[in-house]
Amino acid sequence: MKHAWVCALGLAFAACSDDSSPFDGVKPPEGLEYAHPEPWVTGTGVPPPGPGGRVIITNSLDDTLSLLELEGATTPGWRELARVPVGLNPVELEGPHHTAVSPDGSHYYVGISNYVPGGGSGPHGAHGSGADDGYCLKLDARDNRLVGSVRVDPNPGDVIVSKDGNTLYQTHFDTLKIAEVARRGGTEREMYARLAIIDAKTMTRKAMVDVCPAPHAIRLSADERTAYIACWSDEVAIVDLSAPTTEAPRVKVANNAGTATAPRHQPYALTMSPTTGDVFVSSMSSREVQVLEARTHAMNAARTIRLAGSPMFGDISADGATLYMPYQGVEALAIIDAATGFIRREVDLAPAGCLNAHQAKLTPDESHALVVCEGDHVRPGTLHSVNLAQGTVVNTVRVGIFPDSVSILRGQP
Repeated sequence: MKHAWVCALGLAFAACSDDSSPFDGVKPPEGLEYAHPEPWVTGTGVPPPGPGGRVIITNSLDDTLSLLELEGATTPGWRELARVPVGLNPVELEGPHHTAVSPDGSHYYVGISNYVPGGGSGPHGAHGSGADDGYCLKLDARDNRLVGSVRVDPNPGDVIVSKDGNTLYQTHFDTLKIAEVARRGGTEREMYARLAIIDAKTMTRKAMVDVCPAPHAIRLSADERTAYIACWSDEVAIVDLSAPTTEAPRVKVANNAGTATAPRHQPYALTMSPTTGDVFVSSMSSREVQVLEARTHAMNAARTIRLAGSPMFGDISADGATLYMPYQGVEALAIIDAATGFIRREVDLAPAGCLNAHQAKLTPDESHALVVCEGDHVRPGTLHSVNLAQGTVVNTVRVGIFPDSVSILRGQP
């Protein structure tokens, strides 16, 4: 899947004409803050989350969210509670992509990517090649009703929320911009997409910050003064959030790193250690997990972890000792010593029906990992509950089409 997508991006560079578009590089006015004029605000009759918490899956190719009660994830027979619509337009596919949940459990946030289905393949189908602006939606966790939205740049990527619940950070995985700028012979600097910094209470943009070409995963340091962002240009951007408009330094993930138009590694996902602050960078093309050490803000090549497939979004234990990394191609969950990179165990997910593993999320007690698998982007994807002590899949749940994230909303709002 991944290689077809990369080829499609390359063909986009080759096939475009020499005529530049008058809209290349055009951005909406900075003073303009606007939500969707006619939002689809219908709620649902689904019961609010109970004290055990709720699991939220974004199904990006059928514009739904799969909701599951967290209680029951560790025992056989787990099922969807409901599958609810999400978006701003009931009759168009809008591509919900990734979620963030408020710390108090009252709300959750969904990126709307507005990509065009059928325009490519890979980790997000045509995600990254959409020309329309995206949105960030705010939904009430009690009834899944839309309560706010803010328009952002094309191709929203990852979205996370600050520990106090007041600020959202949303990246834009805009590979179309790379193609357009390359077509007219522009510079890599012109390919930069922006980081949206959003007031989560009012759903207004606080800042739009140029970062790097096609930024995707974002993680915050423990003190939330620094944002680490995976960049398609074989880099990690390090953003000083106390001065976000200052150009962020970028660290190449390896000595043989490529460029935005010809990446050799393709950094896509990040996993951060809660103890050291080190950042594990999932690079799809090279099939490596590279380590950026927080103390030095430099890559440590000696700690590179090589896998048999493309690593995606992982999770790490609260003590920082164990990294749980799903990877595509083999469809497995690697259980890794975070300090040494030694792979302690690999759990084969393919026999349980997993295709294109995308994200692993630990349950609060860390006894299980919830692994969401995209599927073939035509039929339903799957969610798997993995008993980590036994190394076995205890539940497989069919969800929507092309699921691409799993979040846990804790407690009843």
